[in-house]
Amino acid sequence: MKYEKLTPYIEEAYTIFASYSITSFLTVCDCGNCITQEEIKLLVTTPLRELSRDLIDTYISAMFENEDKAIIELRYFLPRMLELLSQGEILYIDEGFSLSKCHFEREDIWKPAESAFMERFAKAFFNEVLEGENPDLCDSAEDWLVCFGLSGLPIAPLLNTWLQQADKVMALYYFEEFLTHSFRSVGIAFKHSYFKDKHPELNEQITAWLMSPHTQQIFLQATENLLLSDTELEEEVLFSLENLYNQLMYLKNEGIEE
Repeated sequence: MKYEKLTPYIEEAYTIFASYSITSFLTVCDCGNCITQEEIKLLVTTPLRELSRDLIDTYISAMFENEDKAIIELRYFLPRMLELLSQGEILYIDEGFSLSKCHFEREDIWKPAESAFMERFAKAFFNEVLEGENPDLCDSAEDWLVCFGLSGLPIAPLLNTWLQQADKVMALYYFEEFLTHSFRSVGIAFKHSYFKDKHPELNEQITAWLMSPHTQQIFLQATENLLLSDTELEEEVLFSLENLYNQLMYLKNEGIEE
């Protein structure tokens, strides 16, 4: 498992969602192109823990005929989906690594205990991302922030976790990437178009957090401390942290002048 510390959460998920089941009449488009009858049969008959990444990806990528019924079905598949994500398997990348169709904000469908578990899982997962030893070539902290935000989970706890982990190398590396992209001419609104028009409030929330003097000061101090320490850094990471320090100092001085 990529994030072994998440194993207890995965087992908890299998327990919490154990009462849910599915039938052969899945709420997916039956055109035969999105998903075949053979694939549906495999989804229904294969033990949940043995479902492959490709099979679940095909199911999630298919058009759902009824959103409410689809969410109910996803409660059955969710433990395996979380397990695959924890193993570094990315699902349906165009929509927040697959979780966007869960709509955890739907309190009329998700039980309080289920929503509370997902919030704990998201925080634990994000924490593991920030504590990583090397940059991930496929996804970053920002990608996972988008993933959980699109799923309907609150992102404030994740942003707070990022601040708390600011002394970690990867937390700083990913923040530099985040900040640098936001300064491009296209602007931060374009960078966060992942949230689509459905969640403009998340764009505003992230922008406010990113540009907050409090946020920037925490990362500035953490970056300075790390650069002045005896910690050995890879050349790519060192370049990233030096760039982050320069950007944050510029923002700080700009704020003083104003």
